[in-house]
Amino acid sequence: MKLFVNQTSPYARKTRIVVKEKSLDGSVLLVDVDPWADPVALLAVTPLSKVPVLVTDDDRVVSESDTICRLLDEIAPAPPMLPQDLAGRTEVLARMSLLQGMIDAAFDAVIEKRRPPAQQWPDWVTRQRRAVEYGLFALAATPPPAGRFDLGDVGLVALLGYLDFRHADLDWRGKHPPLAAWFAAAAERPSVIATRPDAPVL
Repeated sequence: MKLFVNQTSPYARKTRIVVKEKSLDGSVLLVDVDPWADPVALLAVTPLSKVPVLVTDDDRVVSESDTICRLLDEIAPAPPMLPQDLAGRTEVLARMSLLQGMIDAAFDAVIEKRRPPAQQWPDWVTRQRRAVEYGLFALAATPPPAGRFDLGDVGLVALLGYLDFRHADLDWRGKHPPLAAWFAAAAERPSVIATRPDAPVL
């Protein structure tokens, strides 16, 4: 399989973490690309020119980070990162969807600020950052239990790591100590260390 990623993308980071957690390094070739440059190799598999995108061994093209993560969880069932029972599965999917929305908001705020100053919409940036902050309060109300690391937790790592990388001024650690403590422990996982935004794609 071939997985197109970008070193700093929080979306790609989710899939890269799952590859590491599932010990799929030998089965998944990571290809680091700049999607904004419309690289030929990426456009050859997806007209969207977005990452991540997975090309399976039978040439199926799967995009969207959570979809790829769920597929990888099925390809390598151990350790399971999505419960089989409906109640447990629904709970994880609910967290995944919240975190995806928060990552979208954090990412959109960054992209908006890259537009020429005269074309930027400050209220849009404020709205996206406010969505992130509201989400953090909701997450901090029920911090993840120690020892658990499912697909929802993968999304939380990607979000908090991206906030450190692109939104350091939010001071999420100072506002939410339980999340900070959880992230400090999660940051010691080999999969999290290997996929840091400042670490090369290997």
